[in-house]
Amino acid sequence: MKRVLITGVAGMVGSHLLDALLEKGYEVVGIDNLSFGKLENISGNVNGPGFKFYQVDVLDFETLKILGKDVDIIVHLAAVKKVGEADSSMATLMVNGKGTENVLEIAKMWGSKVIFASTSDVYGMSPDIPHREDGDLLLGPSMIKRWSYAVSKLYNEQMVFAYHKDYGVPVVVLRYFGSFSSRSSFTWSGGHIPIFIDAILKDEEVIIHGDGTQTRSMGYVTDLVDGTVLAMKKEEAIGKIVNIGNDEELSVIDSAYLIHEIAHTGKELKIKFLPMEEIFGKYKDIMKRKPDLTKAKKMLGYEPKVSLREAIQITIEERRKILHNTN
Repeated sequence: MKRVLITGVAGMVGSHLLDALLEKGYEVVGIDNLSFGKLENISGNVNGPGFKFYQVDVLDFETLKILGKDVDIIVHLAAVKKVGEADSSMATLMVNGKGTENVLEIAKMWGSKVIFASTSDVYGMSPDIPHREDGDLLLGPSMIKRWSYAVSKLYNEQMVFAYHKDYGVPVVVLRYFGSFSSRSSFTWSGGHIPIFIDAILKDEEVIIHGDGTQTRSMGYVTDLVDGTVLAMKKEEAIGKIVNIGNDEELSVIDSAYLIHEIAHTGKELKIKFLPMEEIFGKYKDIMKRKPDLTKAKKMLGYEPKVSLREAIQITIEERRKILHNTN
């Protein structure tokens, strides 16, 4: 039996990963400061066998050091995203930087393997589509705060490989592409699909940044979980970067039409376009994002199983129940 520590366990990916690992017989220690994660995401497991939850911040090194002892694998998901230019970048830079350093230091101390959750955001505006792990990265001007999340994750990747090469810590970097479920945050940090689902179910305006022609590859969270579990098991993934996600590409505007079609609300689709500069200042939106999954398929035996349409159907059904119970 493997013992796993999940940081950010009460978030969307963390809670679904917890479900999968407990089902497979793993013993799990989970931490979350609940600034983004929610207790209801893990409520079904909190008092169950094989799982211990601690409300702990990833910046709390001393507590992390105790909880990380006798752990075989650390899956580091805890992070702070950044959305608009009006927000502060400090939490994103500090938590993602120091928090990841803490995790790596503990892994070095106790001999644990680290699965680090990076992001497709690091590809930035790279014109090389689909995005390959060994491709060049293209980020925008450093004074635009919208890039702080991508920069923090890219710095984290460098730190992860430094610990691997300098100290022998076994690491795997997973570049997650967009995913969602009914446990998404349903804010902009959770991506456009959950927000569109909520707006359409509530008969509200669907807010689209720009003209909506920008494309994304979004998938169901269980596909990210499957890739993460495979990366935990496969020795050949150590020291590697691997894209994980769904390579089904759809424009933002067409996503709204698809959700409206699947939801069958009987109401008209209401769309409101917002100029990009109103939200993100001089930040230029990434127009295409699609993963090359060749490496994941060959190295991990990975294959996304849930189509975008199926993922939206599942999330709409579950979100409807949640909204019905809260009204």
